[in-house]
Amino acid sequence: MNTETEEFLAYIGDYRIHDSNVESILWENTVLSVTLKGYEGETIVIKINGVQTINSNRPLGMMLYAISEMRINGPYRKFLFANWRDEDDASLEVIAEDVEVLY
Repeated sequence: MNTETEEFLAYIGDYRIHDSNVESILWENTVLSVTLKGYEGETIVIKINGVQTINSNRPLGMMLYAISEMRINGPYRKFLFANWRDEDDASLEVIAEDVEVLY
């Protein structure tokens, strides 16, 4: 992907995403489900549909600052799970068609 054409669209979800931790990841066909444990103990599921690619590095346990949605070339968007800890190299980026947040 050409990062020069990326454009920030929005943050995904509400305040409960901030400070949540990636608890599990399940990839079935073209659907990726990322389960988060919120700061107050609640479960949040990020369901990403039409997955094209996943780039990750040890995302389980990662504390999130936010999930950013980026426009990229073509019909897809990039969903960037921003790591709260700058010194930690854990990461998760997904290129897909759509996202749903289930609280």
